[in-house]
Amino acid sequence: MTSEELHRNHLAAFITGDLGTAAKLRQQFKPADHATAVEFLRAATAVALEYRFGPGAGLGARLDHDELAAFMTELRQAGRASEPPPDYLAIEAVVRSLYGEAHLLEPLRLEQRHQALYTALAHQVHTYRWLAANLDTLLDRARLTAASWLLGPSAAG
Repeated sequence: MTSEELHRNHLAAFITGDLGTAAKLRQQFKPADHATAVEFLRAATAVALEYRFGPGAGLGARLDHDELAAFMTELRQAGRASEPPPDYLAIEAVVRSLYGEAHLLEPLRLEQRHQALYTALAHQVHTYRWLAANLDTLLDRARLTAASWLLGPSAAG
């Protein structure tokens, strides 16, 4: 399995809720793969958040803060029974980082980013169930988004 296939399969397992498979795939990661996995997760979260906040997540779009407040309220209501509770400040930071405030990622450790991104993505997949039903499209768009971050906007076209 290539590195790209490993990351794609890992993220697919996360999105579909197959956390056991995701854990097994993560065991195959090399040290640098953990950061790559978080960036791919960030790209998939950006794609999924566009269905809530509009196009351009991770590509310079601006965020409607009233819509962000409503989203965060939904997350808090959905996570009331979670133990431990999600880190809502980290979740807000990763969402805002995708909409023009990239500096908010800096204080977050890699694991905090991962957990916050996963929580936001899982909420979107639960809300917009067709995201998981169209997994290949989501993953392809995530790959293009991540490529545009590395290579510039022309890489996505």
